[in-house]
Amino acid sequence: LAVVVLIISLTAMGILSPALTVILVLGANLGGAVPPVIATLKAAASARRVTLGNLLVRGVGCLAVLPFAGQVADLLAMLPVPAAKLPVDVHLAFNIVVALIMWPLSGPLSRLMEKLVPEEKPEDNGPKYLDDSALSTPVVALSGATREVLRVGDLIEAMLIRTMRAFNDNNLAPMKDIGELERQVDTLQQEVKIYLSRLGRQGVSGECAARSIVIIDYAINLEHVGDIIEKGLQEQVRKKIVNGLKFSDDGYKELDNLFNLTIENLRIAQTIFVTRDSGLARQLMEVKVDVRRMEKQSSERHLERLRDGRLDSLQTSSLHLDMLRDLKRVNAHLVSVAYPILDENGLLTESRLRSKSN
Repeated sequence: LAVVVLIISLTAMGILSPALTVILVLGANLGGAVPPVIATLKAAASARRVTLGNLLVRGVGCLAVLPFAGQVADLLAMLPVPAAKLPVDVHLAFNIVVALIMWPLSGPLSRLMEKLVPEEKPEDNGPKYLDDSALSTPVVALSGATREVLRVGDLIEAMLIRTMRAFNDNNLAPMKDIGELERQVDTLQQEVKIYLSRLGRQGVSGECAARSIVIIDYAINLEHVGDIIEKGLQEQVRKKIVNGLKFSDDGYKELDNLFNLTIENLRIAQTIFVTRDSGLARQLMEVKVDVRRMEKQSSERHLERLRDGRLDSLQTSSLHLDMLRDLKRVNAHLVSVAYPILDENGLLTESRLRSKSN
C-alpha cells in the first residue's frame, strides 16, 4: 500500500505516464505478495498454502494484464475521476477483477495448493515398541523394550557422527539437530524406565527381572552419553569453530581416531546388548583399557607439545584435554553393557586395593 501511495504522488507530479503507472501498480501488487510467503516459510502447511496461493494468483494476474498496460490505462482514463487517482483505480480494478475470476476457481486452486504444499507428517519421536498389551507376557515386553533402547543407541550414534563431522569439516551445520536428538533420547529412556517399572509391578522374577535391570541400566548409560555429547563435545566443537581454533596435526589425528573408536565401540555395545555375546563383551572391556591408554598417551603428547611452545597446541590446550576427557567418559558408559555378561560368566572380578605390606 505504501508503494501505491508513492506511485500516486509521482503520478500527480506528472512524472509517470499512464502505461508506466499501470505497470508499477502491477509490480506493487505482485511484490506485496512476497513478504507473506517468506514470513510463513516455517509455518503450518495451511498457512503456507494461503500465502503461496495469493502469490500465484497475483502473478498470473500481472502476467495477463502486463501486455495490455497501455490499453488498460486508456480505458481507466475514460472514467470521470482525476488522472492523479489512476494508481488507485488500477489497484482496485486489478484486485476486484482477479477476485471475480478466481472465485469460481477457488476449489481447483485449493487442491493445487494442497499438492504443492502437502501436509507434513508429524515425526513420531515417542516410543514405537512399548506395547501395553505385551505387559502380560514379560518376554514379549522385554523384547519391545530392548528394541526401544536400540533406537536410543541409534540416536546416540547419529549425535556422535554429526559431532565428529562438524569437528572434521569445521562446520556447525551438522550439529544443528543435536539438541532435538538429545530430547528424543531423554524421552525414550524415560518411557522405557516407566514401561519396565510397570512390568516389574506385575511380579516378574528370575531371568526376566535380571534382563529388565540390564535394559534400564543400558538406557540410563546411553542417556548419560547423550548429555556428554550435547553439553560437552558439542560445545567444545562449537568453540573450536566459532573461535577459529586449529589443532596441531598430531592433536587432530588423536581426537579423530578416538572419535572413530568411540563410534565403533557404540556399535559393538549395541550388538552385545542384543546378543549377550561374552566374547564381544570381553573384547569391549579390553578396548576400554585401550581407550584409557590412548587418552593418557594423547594427554602426555599434548603436554610435550606445550613444553615445546607450539602455538597451535597452546591455543587449543584446554579444548584438547576436555574433548579427550569426554570421549573417555562416553566409552566408559558404553563399556558398562559388558559388565553383567562378564559377571554371569565369572569373567569379572571386583577391584581391590592391594593390602599395604608391613
